[in-house]
Amino acid sequence: LLEGCVQPAMMPGIHTATVRVLDAAGIQTVVAPKAGCCGAVKFHLNDQDGGMAEMRANIDAWWPHIESGVEAIVMNASGCGVTVKEYGHILQHDTAYAAKAARISELTRDLSELLPALVPVLKPKLAQQPDAKKVIGFHPPCTLQHGQQLKGGVEQHLAALGFTVQV
Repeated sequence: LLEGCVQPAMMPGIHTATVRVLDAAGIQTVVAPKAGCCGAVKFHLNDQDGGMAEMRANIDAWWPHIESGVEAIVMNASGCGVTVKEYGHILQHDTAYAAKAARISELTRDLSELLPALVPVLKPKLAQQPDAKKVIGFHPPCTLQHGQQLKGGVEQHLAALGFTVQV
């Protein structure tokens, strides 16, 4: 799970909530301590060299976990997810990192992409929480809808969990 650079400061509860949900579903969360900004901020502000340096640093931080059998790199910030999924493309001409970057891109999943497998595990647990609020608001981020082409999944799977989703 990538902690990132902006989300921990702006919305620190998202990371903790993600870890709790994955734990409830029986998924162990690993955070590589040396992983940082995904590189998007610098890359999009015309500092491509700085952005690619951050991408390489993340690859180096994650690689030992990949070699140990980590099944996915999970993103709970869709803007970071778009960028990490593009590492393979961005670093395709870097002879030292091209293959690793491609593998990182293959393994990267937005948290919403895990929802189909999580619904059957989490639904019975939520049913045991009668006081849980069942109406939630959701704003589908542009980076999820357009950057990652993941439209409607969050709403569909939250509804399957028993929530009324207001977009």
